[in-house]
Amino acid sequence: MTKKFQKDTTYSQYDLDGDGVITDDELSHAKEIKQEEAELRKLLAQRRMATATLLSMGAFTVAMFFVDLDRVNALGDISNLFYLAGAGIVGAYMGTSVWMSKK
Repeated sequence: MTKKFQKDTTYSQYDLDGDGVITDDELSHAKEIKQEEAELRKLLAQRRMATATLLSMGAFTVAMFFVDLDRVNALGDISNLFYLAGAGIVGAYMGTSVWMSKK
């Protein structure tokens, strides 16, 4: 089945062969491209989240060298949770990346 659209419509980008007619194959191909783009945006967001987590863990560690020992002891329980949560985020990202690369 073919679909004919007006010249300046937003669907004209899906006319891959430039004949002015958009076929079902062209529409399904465009749908696959959109899904791939969405997946890439999702992976990029996950990578940014993991990178920000690693940077914040490093900054927190460096900041602890400049804080009084009493405050470091008081922040001990919170810092343990912070490192565990950060390691979980980074580990989940790395595991998902490896799993997706083997797919």
